[in-house]
Amino acid sequence: MACGNKPGCCAGEKKPSAAISSSSAEDADAKVTAACCDPEADEHCDETCIESLAAYECQKACDDGAAAVDEHVHEHGDDGRHGAVACSSHLRLAFERFSSYLETAQCICRSVIASHSLTPCCAGQAASSNAVLGHAHIHQDKDKLDLDDTSSCSGHDHDHDHDHDDTHSHNDSPAGIIKGTAVDLEKSAGHEHILLAVSGMTCSGCGNKLSKALQESPAVYNVKVNFVLGNAEFDLDTAHTGLDALIDRLDRLTGFRCVKASSSADDQHLDLLVPAGTAPNVTVESLPAGVTHVDTLDPKTVRIAFDPLAIGARDLLQAMGDRTSGLSPLNHRDPAASAGRKRLYAMLYKTTYAALLTIPVLVLAWGHTLTDQRTKAIVSLVLATGVQALAVPEFYKPAITSLIYSRVVEMDMLVVISITAAYIYSVVAVGFNLADKPLATPEFFETSTLLITLVLFGRLVAAYARIRAVEAVSTRSLQPATALLLEDAVAASSQTREIDARLLQFGDKFLVSPHCTIPTDGRVLEGTSEVDESMLTGESLPVLKKRGAQLIAGTINGSGSLTALLTRLPGKNTVAEISNLVEEASSHKPRVQDLADKVAGWFVPVVTIAASIVLVVWLFVCLLVRHQAAGGAIGTAITYTIAVFAVSCPCAVGLAVPMVLVVAGGIAARAGVIIKSAESTERAHRVTDVVLDKTGTITTADLEVVESVLLQPPESHQDTLSLISALVRDNKHPVSIAVSKHLASQDQNQDQPSQRLENIRTIPGAGVECIVGTSTLRAGSARWLHVQSHLDVSRLITNGMTTLCITRNSTLIAVFGLKNNPRPESARVIQRLQSRGIPVHVVSGDETKAVEEIALAVGISTAHIAARQTPSDKQAYVTQLMEQGKTVLFCGDGTNDAVAITQADVGVQIGSSSDVSRATADVVLLGGLEGVVVLLDVSRASFRRIVFNFVWSALYNVFAILLAAGAFVYVRIPPAYAGLGEIVSVLPVILAALSMFWTRRSQAV
Repeated sequence: MACGNKPGCCAGEKKPSAAISSSSAEDADAKVTAACCDPEADEHCDETCIESLAAYECQKACDDGAAAVDEHVHEHGDDGRHGAVACSSHLRLAFERFSSYLETAQCICRSVIASHSLTPCCAGQAASSNAVLGHAHIHQDKDKLDLDDTSSCSGHDHDHDHDHDDTHSHNDSPAGIIKGTAVDLEKSAGHEHILLAVSGMTCSGCGNKLSKALQESPAVYNVKVNFVLGNAEFDLDTAHTGLDALIDRLDRLTGFRCVKASSSADDQHLDLLVPAGTAPNVTVESLPAGVTHVDTLDPKTVRIAFDPLAIGARDLLQAMGDRTSGLSPLNHRDPAASAGRKRLYAMLYKTTYAALLTIPVLVLAWGHTLTDQRTKAIVSLVLATGVQALAVPEFYKPAITSLIYSRVVEMDMLVVISITAAYIYSVVAVGFNLADKPLATPEFFETSTLLITLVLFGRLVAAYARIRAVEAVSTRSLQPATALLLEDAVAASSQTREIDARLLQFGDKFLVSPHCTIPTDGRVLEGTSEVDESMLTGESLPVLKKRGAQLIAGTINGSGSLTALLTRLPGKNTVAEISNLVEEASSHKPRVQDLADKVAGWFVPVVTIAASIVLVVWLFVCLLVRHQAAGGAIGTAITYTIAVFAVSCPCAVGLAVPMVLVVAGGIAARAGVIIKSAESTERAHRVTDVVLDKTGTITTADLEVVESVLLQPPESHQDTLSLISALVRDNKHPVSIAVSKHLASQDQNQDQPSQRLENIRTIPGAGVECIVGTSTLRAGSARWLHVQSHLDVSRLITNGMTTLCITRNSTLIAVFGLKNNPRPESARVIQRLQSRGIPVHVVSGDETKAVEEIALAVGISTAHIAARQTPSDKQAYVTQLMEQGKTVLFCGDGTNDAVAITQADVGVQIGSSSDVSRATADVVLLGGLEGVVVLLDVSRASFRRIVFNFVWSALYNVFAILLAAGAFVYVRIPPAYAGLGEIVSVLPVILAALSMFWTRRSQAV
């Protein structure tokens, strides 16, 4: 296929003939493959690719001796060879099949190469076993259609950067068959980005242990662990260490259960059920082209990763045939919550088991029964041993594993010391009792059993609270489980079929019924309706959607029906992208977390020292003050020591920061504020000054041309406008976009192909320029072009308009006057900020008059106005404020203010759901300027709760340890009840984080 690679792809190859002159399907194969190697083509996948495919299939039909369609009629050449052009029937069928690929910026070539088993030139995900692959494509998607961010090897509207091997050559034989064993050439060889789902982590100490275990491997780097969400993310050098070996090592070192959660960022995956024992037989080699990896999750479930551009999910499921019984019943909400729920159920079973054995022990110890003491002791020993056995995998194994492999003494060791001391003393006491030599302090199996049960119960409650918190703020839960697929591409007679949303694939058209959730991102083809996007943008007003509008996954349709073309797959759509950013931000450690980690790190040694002191003190008290016997003194001292070990809990310190960050990030995301950096949450509450860009930030992004002046003779106006249109068409500055739209609406020759200019250069903060023949054409600000004094320009500026001036060889040939209105919320937001004592500044590259007019309309003082600012001037303005000791928040739209956004203490960018991942700022606002207030409120609420959590953790541990140690003599915590310490210390921390839900958005919280 003619994917139109840029110069350098297949360098040195002769450009193939435009005509298909082969006499066989093999020659047609060669033609399709060779056409992929056109070094001179400027375009990417377009109608030419479809025409080439139609010609190939038409040739194939002739060679097979059977017409693929009834109308397959056309003439052959005098020599009997097939013509260069396909018959009309094959053309029609090819366009019906692949036109949707052009709309979604997919690579037709890759799909056809995979489906027809051709020798690939651009094999990105699958490599032929005998085709020579000497180059790779590194994609930098600049999707002008604002669609899927998944790059293809040749999309019409995105650019490619190619890395090539100088020795690259093509296999002349068309016999190369694409196998599923493929080499992903878009990644560096031997390197893979890994995301693990981890179960068993309960606090930051667990996260630090896993992080340390990962970092000890020389093949692992860029480690990020989030214990609240239960995942670990890192890059792995698979040439040095295999993933399976690494996971086995992690399981051994940490005791956590680690499972690979996802494959390449470019891949999709399906979890399929297979008959027991057949999972090992499902291999990449046994599956169709496009499958990149197969993992066995359990004996009856396999995870198949595949390239969605080469094979669709439904096609893959169909190819599995009777080897699978269907999709695995996956939790369609949040995988982190799903993994946490599995852990919750396991903890529930363990707690129930422990409680069933503990209750009889308590009855025998505290009740009045007719059973003799010896029988009570034996029964209690048996039951307590059963509970103690439960503690082996839950407490003993992780504690001892950490001590041996990681040389870390963690909280589980405190529990182990407590229950071991109580159990062993009780066993010894039973032995003395059976020997008719009872100790002064008899056995107390109720202490070890109740301690284990209460600690398990505390972890059960804490796990439940964490899951509820994660689910409450999860944006992944917005992803619906099913979709209505349109079976027929001809919409009028289409039948719908409800399918699992995981089975959607590129090229699909789906129906959104009234009041239903939109299953994934798409573009409206038919219908009109209003869509509620408040769950992602925070905007309460519904948004009108009609033909050509973009739909966002997880938003709710109004009263109309919409037919849409899929643009992004579930798992890679806006909901998933926002969720990934929020989770990534919560996995970053702010500076305050370092303090928490240091405190938690010293906690266990300090408690151990304190418990040792308690043991010695109570031995002296019992022996010298109370004059107890040695046996009784030892028993009493041990009970106080056990209580100290059991009641202390560093988990509250470890949860103090991460729990708040997870909840804060989720709440902000639901309000349309995507926090990409945990440091932003930490710093935003200290903001003293807010600096706003004007165009696209205080004002709406859509400027309107209200006046245009052409200074050329009337007969050349059309040529002048055509040149201006070509110059500004691809520029993303709001002024250029507005002028381009204005010129397009005024174009009287829209049927004629518009001219294109090459080598257009953008000068940030100034404009654009281009060499046209012997002339230099420039478009930009009046100050840059030195035309401020021109009569028409000065008049427009005086009237408060933004101007775009165009010069040819320094001579003004046109000027456009533009105006836009302040955002509806701008004045309200600025007033609220100023009422909090936060000065608001405005900086802009526009002329002073235009900036002053907008500032006056929204209530900004003229003392805080900076006009005619270049990008470096904006950066200098922010720097000047910071040098005065102020904490600065800068908010812009990312156009000409990226350096200022980066310079500020908190960089905020107003964007849209389509560019949230490409934004360079720490914070992205999807719902308008009100997000600035939301950010400040969320940050302040987070800070208050973090402070509360630290204070509570400190007070609890000091007071609880003093009570357990017997410092108040007559008031103490019995060791049997010390197990409640975890729930008492942790639950308030989680509730404090969740309390942010009980406050109103954008108010002081």
